[in-house]
Amino acid sequence: MKKTVTLIIHGHRRLSNKTLETIAFLEDDPAIVLHKKRTKSTGDAAEIARRAMFKSNVIIAVGGDGTCNEVINGMMVAPNPNVVFGVIPNGTGNDFARNFEPFDPRKFVTSIVEDTTQLIDLGKINFKKGSRYFLNVADIGFGAKVIETMNRQRSAGIGGKFSYNTAIVRSFFSYRKPVISVDNDDVHFKGKALMIVFSNGKSFGHGLKVYPEAKLDNGKLGLAVIGNVSLFEYARNLKNLKQGRKIVHPEVKYHEFEKISVHTEDANLCVETDGEIAGRSSITV
Repeated sequence: MKKTVTLIIHGHRRLSNKTLETIAFLEDDPAIVLHKKRTKSTGDAAEIARRAMFKSNVIIAVGGDGTCNEVINGMMVAPNPNVVFGVIPNGTGNDFARNFEPFDPRKFVTSIVEDTTQLIDLGKINFKKGSRYFLNVADIGFGAKVIETMNRQRSAGIGGKFSYNTAIVRSFFSYRKPVISVDNDDVHFKGKALMIVFSNGKSFGHGLKVYPEAKLDNGKLGLAVIGNVSLFEYARNLKNLKQGRKIVHPEVKYHEFEKISVHTEDANLCVETDGEIAGRSSITV
């Protein structure tokens, strides 16, 4: 039986040669009926995914982590365990795709035809109003501040890796650590925090392995509490994070959890999921 595959393509990003090669393989495979949908604006990917759930066997995000996040949230409006999610990495950071072997176009198409799939966990953040799923990593604090700054730059026409690096520098000099409380039966933290990170996957921020032991399929999320750490100390540890080494610091703690509550004194603190601003604190993860 043929498989119906829907590609949801980030409409404002140039397709890499490897992405074009993968699409060509999909178009040529006699076992696949291919539908290509391009996004035009924010929110399109989620809506296309929601509609595609009724007529697809496989839904593939063609883009970066933000496209993946939109697609999975669209699919989770009416979840169907028989519809498979996939990703052709074509973004700036592609941190979710880093959890897997290097992308190979032929292997990818073969996995669709032969139904070679992997069950993974999803993270879910509940806000006061509404909720948001994430595939890879979410955070509250400095990481979300960088994303917020980058979004403002995008609206001013500054994009790509240059925008991300610029947002880090700008956030570096303007960020003030808020007081954050993190609580469940095993974890009790309250204090100034640079960042609280929730990890389903290993890395965020273009390959920073903030929770190196994270596994997509172990039924738990990793929690990294980066407390009253200066931005200069954090920057000094970036090499360690790139290489998958934990930060050794009295203000940095690592835990695993299934559910946790996060409260902030500032009710307007941003929360990001897979590199997209998802809402404001306080939250349950």
